[in-house]
Amino acid sequence: MYPLSKEKLEQSRSIQAQILQSAAKYKRGQLAQGIGVDTTTVGRWLDSSHKDSKLMQFAIILAICELKVVPANMKCYDMQKIDILFRLAKNSFDRLDVAEDFFMTPTTDQGGHHE
Repeated sequence: MYPLSKEKLEQSRSIQAQILQSAAKYKRGQLAQGIGVDTTTVGRWLDSSHKDSKLMQFAIILAICELKVVPANMKCYDMQKIDILFRLAKNSFDRLDVAEDFFMTPTTDQGGHHE
């Protein structure tokens, strides 16, 4: 087995903790039924102190692959795209003097007269 960096070990522990916290919301029987194994098997897999634990290996695989565990309702975005949108929004707001300016529609001056 190759030694993992301190960062990858920390990532792996975080992944394990997130999985255990989420799994704790369910009865082991529900989890076992969902994947078609015995309840005791789920218990062994989730118990990192047990020799048959799969949780630690699975978390390490995710950490090595630079993946993470997030809740299903979580939205993930590319930070580069968010940065671009932030800069565009900031540029627009920098042009405003007061909050009221935000709600006004821009007008263009064509020929110097207004209707």
